[in-house]
Amino acid sequence: MMRQKNDNHDPATQSRLDQVADAARRLFARYGYKRTSMDDIAREAGVAKATLYLHFKGKEDVFRTVLARTRAVMQQRCAAAQASDAPFRARLEAMLNAYFGTWLELFGDAEHWGELHMVKTQVALAEATETEAFYINAFCNLLQDSDATGEISLARVETDPQRLCQTLMQAATGAKSGTPPTLEEYRQRLADIAALAAAALKV
Repeated sequence: MMRQKNDNHDPATQSRLDQVADAARRLFARYGYKRTSMDDIAREAGVAKATLYLHFKGKEDVFRTVLARTRAVMQQRCAAAQASDAPFRARLEAMLNAYFGTWLELFGDAEHWGELHMVKTQVALAEATETEAFYINAFCNLLQDSDATGEISLARVETDPQRLCQTLMQAATGAKSGTPPTLEEYRQRLADIAALAAAALKV
């Protein structure tokens, strides 16, 4: 993990760490994990290699930091979807985008998705598992709250929030199949999934 907790960094140092994490994310998306070196990250971030090692033990440490930042974006978007006053269909679409759309937005080159997913399970399995559990809980809360207010009826499809959440997540995963979609194309597919689910659950 990082040598120091981010909470203890002064603004200048935190800005530099953010700069490094953004640079690493771009390189991981562009070239994959294995083909990206610490030298590459330092060069892309515009910092000395010694500066990089002052804050990170190695590439795995940088990767975990990139995942942590991605998770923070996802959590913010989940919260926004839950708090929104928009109709259920729009909130559901936003919830799907919060997890699946965010990954494609930040790691847009589909060529390396498989490798990055494998690395994620190898070096950050606990963090990845925790992130998915957070998302499933947020997703289920959205479904439960919408059912409780009478905006939708889970009884219409004879399911429960957990099962429906898993089904919609599988649909979102499947929407990446075939020719790798652009971000715009993928978001449209997520919108279609949300529209179908909202229609099926409509009271």
